[in-house]
Amino acid sequence: MRRGIWATLDCDPTSDRGAIRRAYAARLKAMDVDADPDAFEALRDARDAALAQVADPVADMDIAAVDLPDAPLAPMTEFTLEQEPEAEVDALAEAMNAHFHALEALLFPGHDAAPTAEELAEIDRHGCALLADPRLENLDFATGAERWFAETLAASIPRSDPLLEPAAAVFGWIERRNDYALSAEAHAIVERIGATRFAHLVSQPDHRFHKAWQRLSGERDASFKWFNHDPRTGELLQVIRERYPAAEQWLDPDRVAQCRTPPKDNPRISLRVWIALILIVVAARIGMSWWSQPSREPDANYIAQTLTGRDLAELQKINPGLAVDIVFEVANAKPAEGGSGEPVTNSAIIGKLTDKRLRAGMSQLPDDLLVRLTRFDLAAMRILQQRSPAACPSATVAVDPAPLPEPLREEQRALLREVILHTNNYPSPNGEQRFTVPGAIIDDVAKRTGWPVSRVREVLRDDKDMAARCTLEIALREAGLAAQNGMGMELLRNLQPLVVKQQQTQLQ
Repeated sequence: MRRGIWATLDCDPTSDRGAIRRAYAARLKAMDVDADPDAFEALRDARDAALAQVADPVADMDIAAVDLPDAPLAPMTEFTLEQEPEAEVDALAEAMNAHFHALEALLFPGHDAAPTAEELAEIDRHGCALLADPRLENLDFATGAERWFAETLAASIPRSDPLLEPAAAVFGWIERRNDYALSAEAHAIVERIGATRFAHLVSQPDHRFHKAWQRLSGERDASFKWFNHDPRTGELLQVIRERYPAAEQWLDPDRVAQCRTPPKDNPRISLRVWIALILIVVAARIGMSWWSQPSREPDANYIAQTLTGRDLAELQKINPGLAVDIVFEVANAKPAEGGSGEPVTNSAIIGKLTDKRLRAGMSQLPDDLLVRLTRFDLAAMRILQQRSPAACPSATVAVDPAPLPEPLREEQRALLREVILHTNNYPSPNGEQRFTVPGAIIDDVAKRTGWPVSRVREVLRDDKDMAARCTLEIALREAGLAAQNGMGMELLRNLQPLVVKQQQTQLQ
């Protein structure tokens, strides 16, 4: 009687590795992998266990004690050993190819009709079978499969909706959403997932935006004379546009056009965060003045070149999320057919994206870019220290270049393009955080300023004396550039307002 792994393989116990592989291939060919994944896993485990139990006769022999003849392997033996693994692979490939062709036919049916519930279920079944392919454990196979899934699923939305979350989970797209190496198609899928999740949440009756969502999406009758005065309606639209722009496609355009978004709060905040917010507004303004060109049809490649100094194809390799933003804005630049409104210009798109990307900030900027930004800040601060001490502490690459000499303005333009190139794809979290200035830095700053340590600590706590604050900001950056063992780079990141999580200085 066959028991254990031999019963699973449906063969008698044997030490013949070829017989084990042939038994495995025969069982695999007769198995519906998709219908019974547990049985497939058990079969694979049984094969591995059987092969592990079989000792290699050549390895077990004492080579030094046996005089082996120099006879070649029999042709049939050689043929059998070469062909057995192919039978195993062919059976698996045949099963997966069936799922592959079925899924492609469902995702690209040749018509624009919405998928039926049965089709969506079949899409889910075939797609999940492919995502469970054991060959994904092979790095080369997984790389090609990830590219195919990203391109195919992104191109077939909304039919591919059932597979977006499973594919993102298998390939880790959500966790890697700020990774510049992630493809534009994967970024688009992550955006779609976020929008879908948000739409599901606000569709729940107990959600605070539920009624506002119903009004904007047309699910609830609403008088245009009053519904847009509901503050939550405007607040919802603001949230969608800032965090889930893909969700706006599910809203009624007429109702959206009549909705007024609320003005943003302007609470009293710390100097460091205030600087960060001011520079974003100013950057959008100077971006328009630096990059304004004669009005022309929105051009994604032109916008990419203007914002980053790279063409769209190169930008997609470095920061796919930014490339997606540009393509999306250009695609939505023209008013709908029969609709009102002027077409959006290149300059308007550039200004909008400058504001959006600087709000998102940078979390993965290279050290060399951080050093260049710091050196620029120092040069600008030293100029403003003489001309306008009050403006000195907020000097950064994104401030108004008017007070700066032309050579420094040219450097500023180049740096700002590098900054936008490295910005994140999602807004940075709000709220203040504190960082510690190490004692060694405090001592160095005291030497550079000629102040006693007590004076350094006093100015760190007090933002009222702007001239003293300017002197301190310069000394902090000089000390950061001079510090060793990574302490200086950490300080420079904390001092740079464009690095995400804006922070406020705290003494050690």
